[in-house]
Amino acid sequence: MKFQEFSERFKSYPVIQVREIEKAYPGFDRNALTRWQSQGYLVKIRRGYYRLASNPVRTDADRFLISNKIYTPSYISLHSALHWYGFIPEGVFMTTAMSTKKTATFNTPFGVFRYSNLQRSFFFGYTLVPAGEFHFKIAEPEKAILDFLNASTIKTREEMEGFRFNFIEIEERINWDKLNSYLAIFGSRILEHRVALLRELYLKQSGLAPHLLRNEKH
Repeated sequence: MKFQEFSERFKSYPVIQVREIEKAYPGFDRNALTRWQSQGYLVKIRRGYYRLASNPVRTDADRFLISNKIYTPSYISLHSALHWYGFIPEGVFMTTAMSTKKTATFNTPFGVFRYSNLQRSFFFGYTLVPAGEFHFKIAEPEKAILDFLNASTIKTREEMEGFRFNFIEIEERINWDKLNSYLAIFGSRILEHRVALLRELYLKQSGLAPHLLRNEKH
């Protein structure tokens, strides 16, 4: 097969899987992948997953599409999701996600992709975001916060303050009723404590009375 034909077929794909290639071209010679890599036409992300060298990764959305594809099932969460929603100010130097598979990290030509294990009963609360011809899965704002707090070791308000949450964005995006309903599914007193610490900071920043958080939808 000529690379030009291959490139035209997969030019818009964020990730090209070997099984997709073999489905499109029965009898495909995998040696061509090695040859195209050496020629600089194709970039290997991890075993069985590739991307056209002519298709650069420029945005977070590009990385999120890759993340969803190379380790499934998974969805973007933790620091990457918090930064996407504007909840934390710091730039994120790896793409973070949750998966029902074991915890894993992949160092790739397109950055580091980190997956944290999540039990199946907690694999919910994500949404699909369009990105060109495709969509990526990312935690809803409420679930992103809960995933982050559940994975953290935060014990005090001072530790919570260290993350410099943007409560203006939290005020705009968070539905506290939804967050509470998701929190109940976790059934964790430790997580409830961390959410309470976050709310204390939210109250401190916003000047709201505590009762306004209980049933208010933002």
